[in-house]
Amino acid sequence: MSDIQSELPPVRKAVEQSGHGRRRLLRAGLAGPVVLTVGSRSALANGGCLSTSASASINLYQSRPDRELDPCPLGRSPGYWGNAAQTHSNTLARDTQFSDPYSLGFQGKSIEAVIKLDGNDDSQQLGAHLGAAWCNLRMGWVPESLLSLQTLQAMWDGRSQGFHPVAGADLPVWDRSQVVDYLKTTMA
Repeated sequence: MSDIQSELPPVRKAVEQSGHGRRRLLRAGLAGPVVLTVGSRSALANGGCLSTSASASINLYQSRPDRELDPCPLGRSPGYWGNAAQTHSNTLARDTQFSDPYSLGFQGKSIEAVIKLDGNDDSQQLGAHLGAAWCNLRMGWVPESLLSLQTLQAMWDGRSQGFHPVAGADLPVWDRSQVVDYLKTTMA
């Protein structure tokens, strides 16, 4: 038995015999006030790598404190892909129409062209982020276990009605901006 454990019973006995137990413990330095701060933590801004279904759990961090959050793979942002013309030929972004992986999307525009869109053409940057995520996937910078082509396509298909990050569940539903927020967590 450790020294600390052998000292506890006499302290407890003294506390039980006295009406001023808490104050004595404080003065003796054996106990002190404990302040717990529970922060509200968005699953989308967790700093770790999580699948869409895991990110959909608002209380994921609090409910699983044993989970170690590894940093995400270093996928690149739309800004990177928009400025990296020589790299685009490696990912086929210049020669692939956006509508090939994403049905009915930006007809007649390559993935590279969609990545470069801004303003009213892609106001929430959903197309740009999906294009960058496609490039990251092609380069192997984001593993399919985290973000697959099927998930990216489901995000695009849900652009109007909402994306369901948990397959087969009606809730939660992410809108375009929440999809973009999630995609940003997979990019440096």
